[in-house]
Order: sequence, then structure tokens, then C-alpha cells
Amino acid sequence: MISAVLARRYARALLELAKKRKELEATHQDLEAVSRVFERDPRVRRFFEAPNIARTEKEAFLDKQFKAKINKSIFGLLVLLLRRRRFDHLVAIAGEFHKLAEDAQGITRAVVRTAVPISDGQADALTDLLAKRTGRKVLLTREVDAALLGSASLSLDHKVIDGTLATQLWRLRRQLRDARV
Repeated sequence: MISAVLARRYARALLELAKKRKELEATHQDLEAVSRVFERDPRVRRFFEAPNIARTEKEAFLDKQFKAKINKSIFGLLVLLLRRRRFDHLVAIAGEFHKLAEDAQGITRAVVRTAVPISDGQADALTDLLAKRTGRKVLLTREVDAALLGSASLSLDHKVIDGTLATQLWRLRRQLRDARV
């Protein structure tokens, strides 16, 4: 819980700095790239989490590997995390920043689950409808789940609209079970 709170705090501060400098997209891309390095390479993670390696050596590594390649905001974040011994929060910060940056850019993610694949035309029509209803750009992800039996389930902004046949049958079964005869 504390990790999530800290990650959100750092992400919000970074977002405000990126907006102020008008570098939101560049900051987002650089943070994603750096986060992937730390997420995918356990050697790099162990290097920064090792207490027996001097902080000056870690700062030298950051200077050599990242300073010229990433924007100042991300480099400053890396140095700050190093000095405060919070490098283990980097991936969580990147995740929180990703959510906040998309929200700031007016982007909403939606997931549609269907029993059979939907066509590109149907996906585009659904995306357009959701964009009109929300007033935001919608990024739609399509998932196929044969267990749904039919129809679709839509998840948007932490809300789920479930019109699947499986859910309707479950509701009917519950009503019949609870009915008094």
C-alpha cells in the first residue's frame, strides 16, 4: 500500500513537471524505456539495489548510460530515487505515470470481451460510439472468451457493462433458485 502511494506521489510530481516544461510525450516515452530496462534486466535491478555498491558508482553508471539519452526530468527522477533509496519503486512510478499521462491527454482505455472475434468495422464503430459518449479518445482492446457464450462485455473507466449470455443465464438461474413456489 505504501509503495502505491509513493509511486502515485512521484508520478504526479513528474507529470506536473512534464506539463510545465511541455515535454509530456517525451517524458512518457523516456520513462517507459528506462522502466523496461529495470523491469527486464535483473542484473541492473540488483546493481541498484545492492547495498555494498557505493552510491557514487551507481550515479556514474546513470551518467554514462542514461544522461545523454533521456530528458532531464527522467534523469532527475533516477538520481532522486537513487539518493532516497527508492529505486525499487521505479516500475510502479512508471505505471502510475502512464495512467496519469493518458488521462491528461484525454485518452481512455476500454476492453471489449466477446465469445467470437469482432470485425475491424465493429471495433471502429464501438470506438467511435464510446468516444462520442465520453468525449475522449478511446483505445479499444479486443478479447475473445468462448465461455461468454454470446454477446459482449465492455469495461470502460472502471465500469463494466455485461450483456453476455453467460451472465444472463446466471441471473435467470439465481432468480429461479430464489423464487418461492
